[in-house]
Amino acid sequence: MILLPKMIKRITNIISASDLGEYEEEFRNHRLVLNFEKCKIVARIWIFIYTVLLVVGYFVYTPMYKEYKSCLYLPFNQVIMIILAISWFALVKIIDKKSRTKLTNIMCHIFLNVSIYWCILMGINDLNRYGTVLPYIFCILTLAAFLYLNFMESSILFIGSMVVLIVALVYSMNEGAMLYSHIINIAVSVIFSMIISRINYQRLAKDFINEKNILKAKEILEATNEKLKMYERARTDFFANISHELRTPLNVIYSAEQMAERMVSSGNFNNNKINKYLKMMKQNCFRLIKLINNLIDITKIDAANFEIRLRNMDIVKVVEDITLSVADYIENKGVVLIFDTEIEEKVIACDPDVVERIMLNLLSNAVKFTDKGGNIFVNIYEGDGQVYLSVKDTGVGISEVAKEQIFSRFVQVDKSIRRCREGSGIGLSLVKSLLEVHGGSISVKSKLGEGSEFIVALRDCVLEDEGVTTQASKGEDERIQMIDIEFSDIYK
Repeated sequence: MILLPKMIKRITNIISASDLGEYEEEFRNHRLVLNFEKCKIVARIWIFIYTVLLVVGYFVYTPMYKEYKSCLYLPFNQVIMIILAISWFALVKIIDKKSRTKLTNIMCHIFLNVSIYWCILMGINDLNRYGTVLPYIFCILTLAAFLYLNFMESSILFIGSMVVLIVALVYSMNEGAMLYSHIINIAVSVIFSMIISRINYQRLAKDFINEKNILKAKEILEATNEKLKMYERARTDFFANISHELRTPLNVIYSAEQMAERMVSSGNFNNNKINKYLKMMKQNCFRLIKLINNLIDITKIDAANFEIRLRNMDIVKVVEDITLSVADYIENKGVVLIFDTEIEEKVIACDPDVVERIMLNLLSNAVKFTDKGGNIFVNIYEGDGQVYLSVKDTGVGISEVAKEQIFSRFVQVDKSIRRCREGSGIGLSLVKSLLEVHGGSISVKSKLGEGSEFIVALRDCVLEDEGVTTQASKGEDERIQMIDIEFSDIYK
């Protein structure tokens, strides 16, 4: 019982000759094309050879044909072979126009069978005159070496034709010793043809698989190279952006410090100017803190080391408190902030610090890209098992091309050197990453020149074993500092 599966597997391997796996269908078509083209080559060779023999026979052997009428079978066979080959070519032209794989396969088998059985007929004629079956033996060995036949095809073609020829020999020969000699020669030739066919088929299959593996490895290498180029571009953009973002606030801090130091050393002390320079230094310190915090958080998220502290909280109150805390700041910029909600109360499991970080980032972006006299709308609504937080502005908007890139890291819509709006290109990427860790998502709707709307989706679920938390995670002073940090890249 144990040997049976092994025997079945062995027989299957012999029949299939090679384990082609996913390339089975492609190899079958490839082999068919090769066989079809080689059949065309053989047909052309036959037409040429038989035409030459016919012409030579006409000029050289015409007297012999007149004297020995029995020899006329030679030119007669040559003419028939030329007609058959030309007819086959005519059918091939029709098949090529239709480009049908099944018909092509049929034409290959027609050619092979006509070739072999015509050689059987020629062999029997030669047998009656010269006592040999060389045309058949030469034909099957040539086809086995020249074409790529699998085990099933070679078995049907060679063994089937061998049986037909042996039956014909039995009925046409009376001499037993000569008959057995011919049968042995034919059987040996068929065995060699089967072996040659298998070797030829395996070689083609091996070369095909090797070529596919090489192409696959080449594709993987090209894809890897493309990724490396992309990473290199990202690395270059990262250092370009970070160097700019670090240099700008440092330059401002250094310049403000120099001005303040010059005033003190000159004795021309002016409190208003000193306070102005101190505010400039403080704002740019906040900007550096924001940049470093963002880089640290991105690194933590990539390392799966960012901790989410979920609590059951009223998301409406959380968002409202955040919005109201920046209302004065936004209105001082000449922008109207409007908070609205379609739901009065909604308790979900969320991390209020993460929600605050996300909302402050979206609001700071809205302020940054909205001119004076514009509006910013904050809305909350629910549906489809999600709670949606919307931040919509009437600012400059985002183009269709830019919408596909804004959530990528270190990408800025305006990459010009003298940007009118500062930013590292980390904020929206961080928002997206924070939401993914939180189990949420973010999308954008925008038209260039008409404003943008960022929609945050949070899961509508609660922690079963915990009550509702009403106390904010941050104190007033800490929240003010948080706002100063998040809005630090918006200069007055």
